[in-house]
Amino acid sequence: MWFGFDDIFSGLTVMVVVATTLFILDDLFIDSVALVKRLRPLRLPLKSLRRMKGIPQKHIAIMIANWKESDVIGPMIRGNVRGIDYENYTFFLGVYPNDTETWQEAARLEKMYPEKVVVVVNSQPGPTSKGQMLNEIAKKIIESEQSTGKSMDLLLLQDSEDVVHPHAFTLLNYYSNQADFIQIPVFSFDVPKTSLVGGVYIDEFSESHTKDLLVRQAMGAAIPSAGVGTCISREFVKTMMTQQEGQLMKEDTLTEDYHLGIIAKPLGFRSHFACVEIVHENGEREFIATREYFPNRFSASVRQKSRWTLGIAYQGLANIQWHGGWVDRYFLLRDRKGPACSILTVLSLVVLLGMIGIAISGFEIPAILRTEAFAFLLAFNAAAMILRIIQRMLAVHRVNDFSQATMVPVRWLVANAVNVLASLKAHRQYRESQRTGKRPAWIKTDHQMPAHFGVETPDSVEVHIK
Repeated sequence: MWFGFDDIFSGLTVMVVVATTLFILDDLFIDSVALVKRLRPLRLPLKSLRRMKGIPQKHIAIMIANWKESDVIGPMIRGNVRGIDYENYTFFLGVYPNDTETWQEAARLEKMYPEKVVVVVNSQPGPTSKGQMLNEIAKKIIESEQSTGKSMDLLLLQDSEDVVHPHAFTLLNYYSNQADFIQIPVFSFDVPKTSLVGGVYIDEFSESHTKDLLVRQAMGAAIPSAGVGTCISREFVKTMMTQQEGQLMKEDTLTEDYHLGIIAKPLGFRSHFACVEIVHENGEREFIATREYFPNRFSASVRQKSRWTLGIAYQGLANIQWHGGWVDRYFLLRDRKGPACSILTVLSLVVLLGMIGIAISGFEIPAILRTEAFAFLLAFNAAAMILRIIQRMLAVHRVNDFSQATMVPVRWLVANAVNVLASLKAHRQYRESQRTGKRPAWIKTDHQMPAHFGVETPDSVEVHIK
């Protein structure tokens, strides 16, 4: 070999293998806590659900920020109003004055459901940040309390493409007597096996929302918001608005929902992750969760995940820093390791290609890479990686079915590719925002609803904005 290659390649390879071991130990720790504490979704018999329904209903204000959502907001509202098994709630639909199609559709819905829908027109043209839109909606909710005399006891974050479980509000109403911040699971709808990008969200949310968040809760860590299915008490709202000069959501971050969840604990509010599945009389189980379609195109997924990475790893570090005890700091580190994982993925590929090149060229493998210690680390990492894939397959089988679980190994590769490019995009955006002083814009993706959900009815009302 030419001079210096042995040392450079050996050093890089050892560094990559050791770093991979550390990341694997992190995941194995989460698996071990879940196993030792026997953490799993709570199974709710129908008789217990009926008892929950007997509890007095608090008024729930559902906040939905919209930008260019005229195609989905109608089916979303119509389908959920028909399906929700709860009476005391109001949808607050935030729209922009320069998005007339969405505004017009929202006005039609307000006319159709005068007791259930309120339109909030943003004071600024769009798009602003999602946090700014949610703040406009929150102010409208407070104003409506003063004008109608009706208190909005709970505020709920949802998106314009969400399908809310019929019993979700009953569950939130029940747990609101125990916590001020409540998160229910979010899962992807089933997608064709050929939709590898869309299927990645099945895998990731199935594992995160049936195991990882349960571990966070069991260890007493802050519970992050998933952006939808997040319910907060009126008292928490008042405190946040006092802390942030009248603003509920932080506007200078792309993950205002994550920030809201993490900040609840240091402010002294109790959080709860309500991972519950109903057990029917025939033994079948169904999760009480928000369901939606996630991006199924590679570029759209990269765009969405770059927003999450930018908001959590970069803006989260700047805004939240490293507060709390070792448990909270550990999970903050775990939340922010995305860019490091992406760098490690790229370096691992470089090492793999280098090993292949050595084998093809007939060069001798460097001495340090032929030691028993290095062989042990390689074997450990390989076994642990197989275990990680099995863990995710079990989670997908729990939420979806066996056929989707079999696709996990293939989608694992796709997920890595998406995450690497998303991390690169997030880094570039953050560097640009630091250079210019401008906040990154609201990065949204195209949304869709299930084909027959909220189909238009003959008595629909036409409303035109003048």
